[in-house]
Formats: sequence, C-alpha cells, structure tokens
Amino acid sequence: MNYYNLLELPFDATQEEIRKAYFDLAKRYHPDINAADDNKDKFIQIQRAYEILSDSEKRNEYNLIFKDQKNKEANVQVNAYFSRSSIPLISEKQYFYLLLDIFSTEKIDDSDIPSVNLSIVIDRSTSMQGAILENLKIEIENLLRLLKADDVFSIVTFSDKAEVVIPPVKIKNLSNEIVKINQITASGSTEIYKGLQEAVNLLVQDDSQKTKLLLLITDGHTYGDEKKCTELINAATQNGIVFQAIGVGIDWNDDFLDSLSSIAGGETQFVSTSQELYNLLQVKIRNFGVIYSKSVRITFNLHQNVKLNYAFRLNPDLSKLELSNEINLGNLYIGKHLRVIFEFLIDELPVEVSELRFSQGAIKLVVPSKMIATKRYFYDFKRPVLAELKIEKIPPVIVDALSKLSLYRLQEKARDDVNQGNLESATKRLNNLATHLLSIGENELAKTIIKEVEYLHDTKHFSELGKKKMKYGTRSLLMLPKS
Repeated sequence: MNYYNLLELPFDATQEEIRKAYFDLAKRYHPDINAADDNKDKFIQIQRAYEILSDSEKRNEYNLIFKDQKNKEANVQVNAYFSRSSIPLISEKQYFYLLLDIFSTEKIDDSDIPSVNLSIVIDRSTSMQGAILENLKIEIENLLRLLKADDVFSIVTFSDKAEVVIPPVKIKNLSNEIVKINQITASGSTEIYKGLQEAVNLLVQDDSQKTKLLLLITDGHTYGDEKKCTELINAATQNGIVFQAIGVGIDWNDDFLDSLSSIAGGETQFVSTSQELYNLLQVKIRNFGVIYSKSVRITFNLHQNVKLNYAFRLNPDLSKLELSNEINLGNLYIGKHLRVIFEFLIDELPVEVSELRFSQGAIKLVVPSKMIATKRYFYDFKRPVLAELKIEKIPPVIVDALSKLSLYRLQEKARDDVNQGNLESATKRLNNLATHLLSIGENELAKTIIKEVEYLHDTKHFSELGKKKMKYGTRSLLMLPKS
C-alpha cells in the first residue's frame, strides 16, 4: 500500500497538506456517510496512511522505500512565455498574457504505459433511432478494436433509464460482447445523469493504476438533471476519472457539455456524420493509450492588482477552461505538449511598484507510471515594472495563439450579444469574423457565418447547426503546430 498515492500527495507534502488530505478523504469515505463495504476498507487504509505520514519518525522510516529517486521523479519540463518582459507603469488597466508549455522529457517503454479502463455512455433515446444509432454501433465496434488486449471497456446506454449493456471486460474478450452492442435499440427521452451515474459507478470500482476514461456520446438535451450531472462529474474527477463528450448532430446542448468537460480537463467535440465520428474516435483512442499524466492542475495565488480573466487550452486538444483557485488544465500525453494560454487583467499600479509578482503557486501532475504518482512544480511568475513603455517583440507562440483565439472569442461575444438581445452588436462581430476568415483562406467557415448573419436577421436567433459550426469551427483554428 502506497500511502502517498492513497492520500493523493506528493513526496514533499507538508504536515498541513497531509492533515488536509486526510480530512478531505475521511469525509468522503467515512462509514457514516457512505456505508459501502469497499469504502469501510478504504477508510481504514486512509487512517493508517495518516498515522504514518503525520508522524515524522514513522514517515522517515517509511520513506526508505522510495530511496531510489528515479522511481519517484516525473520528468516534465515547464516553459513559460510572457507577452511582455516588463509591465509598463500606466494610468489604466492593461492585459497581460502567459502561455504555459508543459511536456514530458521521459522516454517511455510500452510496458510502462498504464492500461485503459474505458466506459462508453451511449444516448439511446428516440431521437437516436435509425441511421444515427446503427452507424454509431458500427463505429463503437471499430473503436473498441483499436484498444489493447488488456484494456478494459464497458458500455452503458441511457434514455429515461440507464442500463449496463456490457459490464467491465477485457478487450481480448470483445468477440463475446459484439452481439450485445448490435442489440442496442432506441426509445424514451434523454436523461444524461442516469447514464453517467452508472458509468462512474463502474469506473470507481477499479482501484488499479489503469487510466479511467468516461466517454459520453449524445445527440440531445437533458432536462432537469444538469446540476446533478455537474456534481457527479466533479466527484468523478476527484476520483481520477477523465471525462470527454461527443455531440452528434445539431440538437445537443453544447454549453452544458462544454461545462462538464472543462470540469474534468477534457473536451467536447462536434460531429455531424458517421465518418467524422469514426475519425474522431480513432484520434481519441490513440491519445487514451499514451496518457503520461491524467490530470495536470495549476493553482493561482494572484497579486491584489491582478485578475485572471480567461484560460484556454490550445494543445493537445482545444477547450475553454473553467476558472477557479485550482484549474484542471487537462491530460499530458506522451510525445505531445500541453499548452494553455492565460489572460490577466492588471489594475492601475501604484507608482512606487518596481516589480509585479502577479502569481505564485504550483503545477501538480498525477503520473500513474510512477511509484509516487503525484508530482508538483512550484512557480513564481513576476515581471519588472518600468516607468516608460518599452517596445518589444511579443513571442511568436503567443502572437499566433492570440491571433486565432481572437476569432474564437468574436463568436463567443456574438453569442453573448444574442442572448442579451443585442442583435446589432452580434451582427457587427460576425461580419468582422467572416472578413477575417476570408482573409486567411477559411472560406467555408466564412460562408457559414455569413449565412448565420442572414438567419439571425430573419429569426432573431442562431440556427442550432450554424451555432455549433461557428463555435467548433473557430475553435479548430486554434491548433498550434504539432510538436
């Protein structure tokens, strides 16, 4: 039993961090709160871990297990790019940008990559019947054949009730389960929570080092259970489950699924054809198999004159991130970079300030292949404050990201305008966006936006298909050159 992993702590955890981790986990697994037999055993283990790690003498003796430094160190590099090398002292608010580039420098053997436990949650409500569901079943079958023999999968379907169609089973036994996939039929309404709940229950029962993944595929809205879904995904993320979603067609709630994905550091993607779905699933499976860190998080302790305005993940997938004291940046894949851009708003600074320490904190990773899975890197982001405005060249990686992000944010602001009834402002933004897209050769997306302006003029709202094409089309422009 690894007490650091049990309490989800890094090797250098302080006594205060040990105490906090113990009380947080004890609340979650206390028999008076959750009487399940597995939780009782887990609670006893948590108590034992706290007893050892909170006692300096016992901890030092226990730490001898980890005397081989290679077993407890994650080889990760973090590069920080700033939009300016200094902050000008001006009598107004100003924006400042930070791009973090995080990647593993470690060479990984295939044998060191944890297996995957994938639970696929499929919407089988009435709206999925016909070609949509039939094609989906074919693509799910093709998808599963891309997994490794020792990977585990399960399938849950839902409408107004949920069913575990295939309980967790190894891929090498897939041929025995194909008939169950083919027997899935559509009926009923859409209640996403019930499907998610069944899948989470299956995944949390796995106490191995497998990467636990929950993939939701839906074509519709859920009604009345959005809050429960949010609470469930929050809890699932705390249990190390990675959540991602795919919206099929035009009638699903993109804002809701985006919010769920951002909680878990995942992403929501939009497909309109079965071929797009298969192509997307292939990419996801390739990524699932090479997760180095299943959760990268950053804490911000901001200067009183600094506010974090916006955060967006640029690589390896694309997603606007939820702002909080600890932001889930997403997964770090072997051989790929995790890049996130942050926008800060700096208030007018006092004249006597010579340096702005705009944030201190830590970047925390969970690397399942390591003996001690949790690793963190402390940072201290600061810039000198100069009385004169210094003209300098902005790093190209930030220029490229901001030029593309501005297009995505134009459609974001246009959507906000429409929600607030400000159609004139929305129209101006969209016309501006279409002009920019034409100038960079994105003609099809520009045509979609021009048509949407016409639709907006006639109906006072966006079409569901146009809204999604604008959102996910401009989002796809953000992909930086692959590394």
